[in-house]
Amino acid sequence: MLAEYGVLQISAGIDVDKGKIIQPVRLTARGWFEGEHDRGLLEGVTNEVRSAIEGALREGNRDAESLNKVAQRAAGRLLGQKYRRQPVLLAAIVVL
Repeated sequence: MLAEYGVLQISAGIDVDKGKIIQPVRLTARGWFEGEHDRGLLEGVTNEVRSAIEGALREGNRDAESLNKVAQRAAGRLLGQKYRRQPVLLAAIVVL
């Protein structure tokens, strides 16, 4: 599965008291990155994940497990619907 679809790791740091992203959303792709075309794709996914996390934080969502799911769903939805890709998604949203 990894060889066919690739892997996308999503990471970010959240300040639980302020409810803000303090370490930027970063994506690391392995197994399907194809150069300049995919650079724009990764920027789009990064923006989508950032927006989803910010929305969850505005709603009062502060626990790491649910923020990880928010990030995975946002990335998966965009990649699946717009780009027709289904990499394995690994989210590591750290709540400090």
